[in-house]
Amino acid sequence: MSSRSETPFGSLALRTTQLFGIPLAEVTYDDVVELVNHALADSQGGAITIDAINTMGISESCFDAQMREALLHYDLIVPDGMPLVWCMNAKGARLGDRVYGPYLADRLLVRLARRTRVAVIGGFAGVHEWLRDAGPSHYPNADFALLYDAPPGVIDDLYVADCLERIDYSRAELVFVCLGVPRQYYWTALASGRLGRRVCVSVGGAFDLISGAKPYAPAWIQRSGLTWLHRLIHEPARLGPRYLKYNSAFVWLLLTKELLRRSPPPRAIMR
Repeated sequence: MSSRSETPFGSLALRTTQLFGIPLAEVTYDDVVELVNHALADSQGGAITIDAINTMGISESCFDAQMREALLHYDLIVPDGMPLVWCMNAKGARLGDRVYGPYLADRLLVRLARRTRVAVIGGFAGVHEWLRDAGPSHYPNADFALLYDAPPGVIDDLYVADCLERIDYSRAELVFVCLGVPRQYYWTALASGRLGRRVCVSVGGAFDLISGAKPYAPAWIQRSGLTWLHRLIHEPARLGPRYLKYNSAFVWLLLTKELLRRSPPPRAIMR
């Protein structure tokens, strides 16, 4: 059934395509940059939560009820992977590219319309050092007010409260959550009601790539939808078991929930 709902992005209408019940926004990098700058300028608006999700993440959400519930409460979910773009286009979308988390984070910071206080929750000390040292020249409108190497552990109210206390003290307006999947979803679900008017963007390990701590996949690999393979080659022990499980599950879900259905789920308009 087609659904229509109001977004917190002023008068702009966003078209979404459902995949496994997840509404993926048909947007470009420019669209998201515009939306974020609009939200940062809106003194009357509420918190905005944005996620860049890939095939592994959307697959994992089908097996983790807590993650799925958290994901469905985001204001904007963008397709981080080319396979998601291909699935969306097969349903009628006309996307020419994905909205890759690292590129999105970089463009958001480069194109901030005004001086903005920024918090980064998660990430490694070396990445934070790069943001402190190189950030001002790369991102002249970004004031990195909080770079918090959030510890490992269970994401619960105490964990989130500690982060939010630091965010409040820093007076950050734009928050990047870099806790990985599924922890950043749990975090955002618990924090969303206490973010005030902040814009909160979940981007996983985006700053590892932006800072040069880890290598980007070559452009042709990215265009081919094989970024996951590039990452697997560089981090086989960490990513191998998860990719084997969830990438295989994605193919199975695609066959059973999409391709074998008589008609695909309709596209919905969010206004």
